[in-house]
Amino acid sequence: TLKGSHFEIRVQPSDTIMAVKKNIEDVQGKDNYPCGQQLLIHNGKVLKDESTLLENNVSEDGFLVVML
Repeated sequence: TLKGSHFEIRVQPSDTIMAVKKNIEDVQGKDNYPCGQQLLIHNGKVLKDESTLLENNVSEDGFLVVML
């Protein structure tokens, strides 16, 4: 984000990107991170809502960039 903030969330490899977005919204607040406005990026690639973390090779110690 432009804020440059860092936070951790608990997810499973089988979670879809949409589920991760909703998780972020729940943890960080709907006003700050509305799931409908999030773009999740991993290794320079925008992740599709219907794909899973496993399909996108997001590892346990990996990170995602959240763009609004």
